[in-house]
Amino acid sequence: MRTWIHLALLLLCLESSHAWAQESGDENADLDLIPTTLETAKEKTSPVAAPRHSGRIYLEDALTGWLNRRLLVPVHARLPDWQNRTSLDLDYSRHLAEKVRLSVSNRLNLIEADGVSFPSSGTLRNDFREGYLSCELFPRTYLEAGRINIKNGVSLGYNPTDFFKTRTSVDSASIDPSALRENRLGSLMVKGQGIWNNGSVTLAFSPSVESRSPLTTAQRSSFDPLFGQTNSHNRFLASFSYIDSVFNPQALVFIDDSGTHVGLNVSRVVGRNLVAYAEWSGVSETSLTKRAVRFGQNTSALPPVSPLLPQSDADKSFQNDLAVGASWTARFNLTVNLEYHYHQAGFGSGDFNRWVSLGKANASLASQFWFIRQYAADQQEPLMQHQIFLRLDWQDMIPSKLNAGAVLFLSPQDGSALLQSSAQYFISRNWTVGLYLGGALGGAGSVQGSLPRAASGVLQIVRYL
Repeated sequence: MRTWIHLALLLLCLESSHAWAQESGDENADLDLIPTTLETAKEKTSPVAAPRHSGRIYLEDALTGWLNRRLLVPVHARLPDWQNRTSLDLDYSRHLAEKVRLSVSNRLNLIEADGVSFPSSGTLRNDFREGYLSCELFPRTYLEAGRINIKNGVSLGYNPTDFFKTRTSVDSASIDPSALRENRLGSLMVKGQGIWNNGSVTLAFSPSVESRSPLTTAQRSSFDPLFGQTNSHNRFLASFSYIDSVFNPQALVFIDDSGTHVGLNVSRVVGRNLVAYAEWSGVSETSLTKRAVRFGQNTSALPPVSPLLPQSDADKSFQNDLAVGASWTARFNLTVNLEYHYHQAGFGSGDFNRWVSLGKANASLASQFWFIRQYAADQQEPLMQHQIFLRLDWQDMIPSKLNAGAVLFLSPQDGSALLQSSAQYFISRNWTVGLYLGGALGGAGSVQGSLPRAASGVLQIVRYL
């Protein structure tokens, strides 16, 4: 393939690396036993003691292949059988003055895909993830401004209190949500934070700077920063966190165009190797279907007259989102996370069966029903009300050579599952090879078995510069 030839030529021209960096596809390597809910004072080290600049830069090539299935509810767009992404990834931080720091995170992608002309408008694509200035106004009091990826939540499979996650996804080899939120678009905002020994308080305001952009599967403009996704309406966040060696709560208030959200994170050490945690948020809003259809109509992606809907309840009501889980770590560096997710605004089993029945009976409606599913993925919220999540993370399976992991999303309504296993092999200080194998298991009319992709595989090669 052309991109493999391009990559080989690039790699042959590279000088030997002078610094060791952690491979980007293995974002899970820095997860500790206790889920983190806040930025501690250790993360805000004094700029006097810190280096003037730091960062990492690497080349990544990810070749993905898919096995597509026949669907009960047809997808009108043709799905490619393979895609190759070659990326130049940069994370950089530099102190411009004693208490002023500039941070930039960016990825430039060269995309090839089955059935897509090369070159074309979507061949070269840039993901401007972060770019902001940070200033320490007073000791342990910080002001930041720019594009920032602000993260909240203690769970790994679904974060009800990670309010800035919507419409921020970029291409990734992994489907692990805890990895995806480390590699996503930030939002333009002004953020202030105060830290003390046992806690912190954070205030953030993200303004509307561009009209809301529609959902689309088409290739976007190469250097579009996508502010129509991340900054299409005003948002405000306030959070208060308390740090303790055993119990760590965090309370949040978030305001957007849907209303006022309230949230709570708690984690507690319950044994030497066991941590329990819970995450909850609530807001008065309509069902997932109603929100998706309204979004589609407002962005001219759906017709003004709505079709028959999977969820019939159109009234606003208080909707709860909950993630409850536990993390267990073995002495040989294996960490297991098991979680239950509840998304009240999502589909019940009857709603989903109605979705399948309506979609397969009327081909003209099928694309509109797929839009609802695409909207849920774009918002990074579960489609269904109930979900089980399992995650395995085995660091140093072979010391300093091999990491392995797996994630599983189980739909208790019908037993269908979406899963992916992964392995990263560290060839040297400069080279890493990763392999990701996944699949959707279940009958054609099940939650996961109705997905277009029956199986997938990703071969990832990373060269640190």
